[in-house]
Amino acid sequence: MNYIREKVSGKKKRLIQEGYNLDLTYVTSRIIAMSYPGEGFEGLYRNPIDQVAAYLNTQHNNDYMVFNLSGRKYDRSKFTGEVHDNWQWKDHHSPPLDLLFDICDLIQNYLKGDKTKVVVIHCLAGKGRTGTIICCYLLYTGKFQSVADVLYYYGIQRFEAEGLGVNQPCQVKYVEYFYKLLSMGIKGQILYPTFINIKRVTFQGKAPAFNMNGSCKPYMQIIQVKSDKELYSTQKYATKYKGATHDLIIGKVMPVYGDILIKVFNEAMLKNEKMFRLAFNTAFIDEATQNTLQFSLKDLDPSQLLKDERFDKNFQVIIQIEPCTKCNNRTNFQQLCDVCKPHLKNEEKQWDKIHRMINQYKVPTDDLAKELLFINKDSDNIDQIMELKRRENQSDYDLKDHENQKLRVRGKTIKFQPEQTQQQQQQIQQLEGQLLEQNDIQNQ
Repeated sequence: MNYIREKVSGKKKRLIQEGYNLDLTYVTSRIIAMSYPGEGFEGLYRNPIDQVAAYLNTQHNNDYMVFNLSGRKYDRSKFTGEVHDNWQWKDHHSPPLDLLFDICDLIQNYLKGDKTKVVVIHCLAGKGRTGTIICCYLLYTGKFQSVADVLYYYGIQRFEAEGLGVNQPCQVKYVEYFYKLLSMGIKGQILYPTFINIKRVTFQGKAPAFNMNGSCKPYMQIIQVKSDKELYSTQKYATKYKGATHDLIIGKVMPVYGDILIKVFNEAMLKNEKMFRLAFNTAFIDEATQNTLQFSLKDLDPSQLLKDERFDKNFQVIIQIEPCTKCNNRTNFQQLCDVCKPHLKNEEKQWDKIHRMINQYKVPTDDLAKELLFINKDSDNIDQIMELKRRENQSDYDLKDHENQKLRVRGKTIKFQPEQTQQQQQQIQQLEGQLLEQNDIQNQ
């Protein structure tokens, strides 16, 4: 079964030691990423929940906190540590913005309490959603100076190959949003969501070849992320994409605010097909946008679109918007005009919470940051990996030497490896047996 699990987990670093073979990686000494702990048949190709529980319970006692981001439930009683399963958002999608601050604040407070504590984060594959949270928390500790650096670090630590990690454009965008709010908060600056009207959506570039005739018939859904509610659909207005530009017929001006997700589909004879999606938050729309939001192919999800031959490499989406002439993203909720205020009332509670956490936030000292992530400075490998990244951007580096260094860095999977006595090994086996027996009873 390990062969099947390794194939499913792909090129992620696995924990293989003392009888365990799990899709579980110590990104730092105290931050663990893993895939979903499966039960029953799912445990045959994902992490078996009993093995995951046995490992965490014996290796970390009850000094761990699990964040289940998958939106699915499993038997929490198997774990002696805390399990939080009320944090969730859809796979491959961007999260509600306040959720990022909620989780980072909780992680920080938990790890500050005791050096022995660790945090375990997973979604389904333990990749995008897991990485989004981990990257945001790494930025939260103050140990990284850019989003590009933290994405690189996570990719090196979690994966055995290049180009993996958090690579869905909408998730990268929200890591950037998070860091921008955090950085502005340090300077005493804050943003607020704005209310805008979407007036027109235009596709530029040759028509994506989704139908047999080499064209497509696109329509879009506009979704409010926080409520997961469809606000608008243009399906009934769908027309064939002709030429090098195409306007979606909207039918009416569309007012939106907050976290917005746009899904685009191709209407076909047999089955409608997903084309792409994009996401944004209206708090980050300012005067510089000049009433248009532009998304090139690299800004659209999924990231595989860049290699999708059906799309013109110069394809882009242009959204024409109409912002309020009286309010902007620096206007607080009390000062909003009579048009914006009723729409943005639903955002006030969420953004008050974000602002409160940002106001309370203090950048950890370097010593505290090392303690939060690595326990001690000897395990801190951030500078080493950032040096690796810097060398990649130099034109005169020795490629062979660089690749050898990269292999050495990637070979360092950080994990606790205490010497296990025969008695401890027997305790692990007994615990696994008990967990398996409990599972058998529950499944009868």
